[in-house]
Amino acid sequence: MDTNENPQKLLRFIILIPHRDVLMQLEKYRQKLFSMGFYGAHSFPLCAPLARVSQPFCREELKELTRNIRELSMENDGKILGSGSITLGCTEELSFFGPGLNISLDKIPFPPAARDKLLFTFYPPVLCAALVDGEEKQTAEDAAPVSFRAASLANLNIRPLNETKLSFEWKISNPIWLPAYKRVCNKS
Repeated sequence: MDTNENPQKLLRFIILIPHRDVLMQLEKYRQKLFSMGFYGAHSFPLCAPLARVSQPFCREELKELTRNIRELSMENDGKILGSGSITLGCTEELSFFGPGLNISLDKIPFPPAARDKLLFTFYPPVLCAALVDGEEKQTAEDAAPVSFRAASLANLNIRPLNETKLSFEWKISNPIWLPAYKRVCNKS
């Protein structure tokens, strides 16, 4: 993706990407949503946006954030849990729809060097199964509960492909994995 073309339309996020075992379960849910008329079900990668940012985080900022999220997950035996289905506004025109995660972003200490890059954080984070129009509430069968310890963080750039609200191209940076649960657990 050429990030210099249409820079005003480029949206940047810091995302949490669950391990692929959870992604397979969510892909089935996404397909079900698409068949129910959620046409934005394949418009966004299967991930949970944590923050919208003005500039991508550097590798060290992502690493620090992974450690902070791992520490926060220790309250739940190192697991990040997701359940239900919620709609969470992203822009005036778009919202994320999917299972809400139990990560308290108000507790996550974003790296001090990266705080100036934060435009806003998403609370609670949503594993985006579909993009939907605006703040409109969506009704669909809830996703099955999800639970995972293995996850990574990355920068995500998305840009509309045309005037259609639900057509995007995206680029994900190299992911940085959260520290292994066992390693953090053994330090305690």
